[in-house]
Amino acid sequence: SSQIHGRILHFFKINHMKVISLLLIILHLSLFTFSQSYTKKTPEEKAKKYTAEMAAIIQLEKEQEEKIYLINVQVSKQFDSLYASKPEKDMLRSSTISILKDRDIEYRKVLSNEQFLRFDDVQREKREKKYKEKLEKEKLEQGTKPQN
Repeated sequence: SSQIHGRILHFFKINHMKVISLLLIILHLSLFTFSQSYTKKTPEEKAKKYTAEMAAIIQLEKEQEEKIYLINVQVSKQFDSLYASKPEKDMLRSSTISILKDRDIEYRKVLSNEQFLRFDDVQREKREKKYKEKLEKEKLEQGTKPQN
């Protein structure tokens, strides 16, 4: 009986270690995979994605798409250097506005008036949606705070 009991304990100790080892391996792999998914994109990768989104929204011609891509690469590089400098909130806001105004001037040289207005409408809708989501989040956070 004690031999059987000893063998059972030994079996569970070995399997227990195997389970812990397996869990650690899974955890390590999932953390590695997670960190890989958040690798910083290059300005070119971001510009390619953004240009593809624009092309889907405003039906760009091939030549327009190439020019918009180059503009988006420059904008992406400007934002990367801006964020790298870790500016204060007011500086970040004014710099962002300046970069986007310059970008829009360049877009107007490439896009038809109709395309630019459609793009501008979509951007405004995105900003409004983001702002509403921010307000909802703040409302929820205030609702969870204890009242004085």
